[in-house]
Amino acid sequence: MKYTNILITGSNGFIGSNLVSRLESRNDINIFKYTRSSSLDDLKEYLIKCDIVFHFAGEVRPNSTAKEMQDSNTNLTKSIVDLLIFHNRRVPILYTSSIHAGKTENSYGKTKKESEDIIREYCKDSDVEAFIYRLPHIFGEGCKPNYNSVITTWIYNTINNLDIVIYDKEFRMTYVYVQDLIDTIMIIIESGFGLVNLPEYKVTLGEVAKLLHDFHSNHSNYMIDNDDEFKRKLLLTYKSYEKNTK
Repeated sequence: MKYTNILITGSNGFIGSNLVSRLESRNDINIFKYTRSSSLDDLKEYLIKCDIVFHFAGEVRPNSTAKEMQDSNTNLTKSIVDLLIFHNRRVPILYTSSIHAGKTENSYGKTKKESEDIIREYCKDSDVEAFIYRLPHIFGEGCKPNYNSVITTWIYNTINNLDIVIYDKEFRMTYVYVQDLIDTIMIIIESGFGLVNLPEYKVTLGEVAKLLHDFHSNHSNYMIDNDDEFKRKLLLTYKSYEKNTK
């Protein structure tokens, strides 16, 4: 199955803008963009017309209030589902959740889990497919520094000769490269939901910091083995930010 009418919530955000960039050159796909400035009427119009929802919108800033988290995560997801049900629409949903979902000690994890549950219930009752990604830490071109990405903030600091603070160099984190996620989504758009592999990389904080230092020290002369996928993708990300600072 191929999807041609695509609603992207959070289309101006990190993941959404990367997907929009990939799709805009296609003349066989209609993109409906839902942003923070869109209205509920806009959302209704898009949901009536679309044949799949990529739900990326949500509040991720750690300094956001519990109400902001509730409104942007749980309540927005409920509005999407309620509108689909009201208009008798059976539309599959891909939702980017987080590994923090279910950690009810913070509003972010709590509202992400609530959003997952709302989507699962809708898809079960309506007999449509859902695909929920509990994403680990995601990096890549277009993410904001000092926002919600360690790698992006460290790249910004490295390029601007600012200190990187590491509390535990041996702490191992799991990363996903945004273009790998977009590749996966493109497969879904072309072929429907199925068994799709999203590459993940487990790397210590110390290793990431050292790589960024090496990139900065060697500038454009840094050579890398193309078989090392994480280093290659980290270098592509670094160069994208380096280019934007010139």
